[in-house]
Amino acid sequence: MRKHLRTAFLGVVAALALGTGTACSGGSNDATPTSPSSASATVKEFPSSAHYIADMPMSGGKTMTIGVAVEGDKIAAYACDGSTDEAWFFGTQKDGTLDLTSKYQDTLKASYDGTGVVGELTMNDVNYSFNAAAVALPSAMYTADADGVRASWVVRPDNTITGVQFKKSNDSDVADLVLANEQQFRDQVRQRRLARQLQQAPPLQFGTWRSTINGVPVVAIRVDGDTRLG
Repeated sequence: MRKHLRTAFLGVVAALALGTGTACSGGSNDATPTSPSSASATVKEFPSSAHYIADMPMSGGKTMTIGVAVEGDKIAAYACDGSTDEAWFFGTQKDGTLDLTSKYQDTLKASYDGTGVVGELTMNDVNYSFNAAAVALPSAMYTADADGVRASWVVRPDNTITGVQFKKSNDSDVADLVLANEQQFRDQVRQRRLARQLQQAPPLQFGTWRSTINGVPVVAIRVDGDTRLG
């Protein structure tokens, strides 16, 4: 009888030991952390078609405005101060980021953060930071040309409009510059940039997008991500 009791007691102890070991093992597996790097590495992709606009303060109380349009992987962007400076950017985005250079060596570096476009704009050697919010049409960029003159506008969500007019005949192609070194190239590009004839764009009629360029009636077209200007 005593032998049977001792055998039963040892069986209970073994079962308890096995159960404790199993519980500890399960706890260890449950506590395995998820790698934070795998979660943060998720790429934020642009919507297939979208428009973004931001205003940036300038010295003297002026405002630099930028519009960014996306169509698939294609990007078109336009920045202007509404009076005497502008820059167009065309190219592609990859994995929600863009790194573009304008004809006159202005730069646009930005990325999509899931809701807007956040980045840095450098124009005429001045740096601007911006956070461009998504906007619904008809808020976007618009452009029209007549007799060698192009006018371009950014239409904000509050229906205010800013833009610059540019005489294309003074837009000498920087691609023909063949110089001894990069510094000479940059100096010549800057000289051509400063020689452009820029002025405030004529009024653009909201909704009809009608305007007049040097007395010629025009209807502006909307600039989308796949728009390219000559």
